[in-house]
Amino acid sequence: MEQPKRIGIIGGGLAGTFAARQLQVEGYEVEIIEKSQSVGGRMATRRIDQGKADHGAVFFTVRTDELAQEVDEWLERGLIRKWFGDDFPRYIAINGMNQLVQSIARGIPVHLNEQVVRIEADTVLRTIADSRTRVYDAMLVTAPVPQAYDLLEASRLTLDAADHTALNRVTFEPTFVGLFELKEPLEIGEVGLADEGLVPGMLKLVNNAEKEISATPLLSVYMTGEWSEAWYDKKEAETLTEIERLLQAQLGPVELISRQLKRWRYAQARDVFRTPFLKLNHHPLWLAGDAFLEADDASGRTRVESAVISGLRVAATIDAHFKQHVLMK
Repeated sequence: MEQPKRIGIIGGGLAGTFAARQLQVEGYEVEIIEKSQSVGGRMATRRIDQGKADHGAVFFTVRTDELAQEVDEWLERGLIRKWFGDDFPRYIAINGMNQLVQSIARGIPVHLNEQVVRIEADTVLRTIADSRTRVYDAMLVTAPVPQAYDLLEASRLTLDAADHTALNRVTFEPTFVGLFELKEPLEIGEVGLADEGLVPGMLKLVNNAEKEISATPLLSVYMTGEWSEAWYDKKEAETLTEIERLLQAQLGPVELISRQLKRWRYAQARDVFRTPFLKLNHHPLWLAGDAFLEADDASGRTRVESAVISGLRVAATIDAHFKQHVLMK
């Protein structure tokens, strides 16, 4: 009996995790390689003292039947709840957005704190990370496109002009998120979210206690891409001081216990792919992620759902690729 094909997935965000889960169901040996301490990508939650703060995706919405089916199951399992909105609900994960990805990834082999610096190819594909080498029959890269392109450029792979053109055109804007622990409770809007009437430079303001994921008042202050770009190379302390100044200007005097800063270098794609994945022409290597949208995606923006659908679509295509090779033998 032929051994199951081995699939390596670089990046443990939603696209990589959903692709891994689906390929596992189809009988492949799948591993996720993640450079961070946890899977989740921008489904990120940070523990601060006795509280928690989401500092990546604030919520997610549903447009496709596939995600709607997942959501029904997650609601039944108590993994998520509706935050607000009746006609177009906004959903959040119980105990923080990262917990949802942790639940989906359960049972999938994951190598954490491992950053792939090069991919080598002959009859198989190899990931090179420090002194560790892993061998796969095919690979999926779900890192943000600029990071994926840098990795491919550093690797001994054959890229043709079409690959270079497609990957080089997508750029991202950054986002800074200030995390502020308040001494006293505070209400933000009706549900803990404000995204209108904010001071210039501030994109949205979230109270994680009102969101019911934190036992203590923790604010997540999201800055616009333009503001974050202008401040990206400044020192962290200087940046945090300015975000705090803007927060005080927005809310009036509030007493803070602690403050932290999160930098998302690749938060929102300025351009997107109108295809849910991309395959290199000369290697069994695919790219996917939230910047890879289906052609009829009405939103046109990177978001939680686009990452999920991209992961499902690329998994189906990898499966079809290998099944076709079996039929051709």
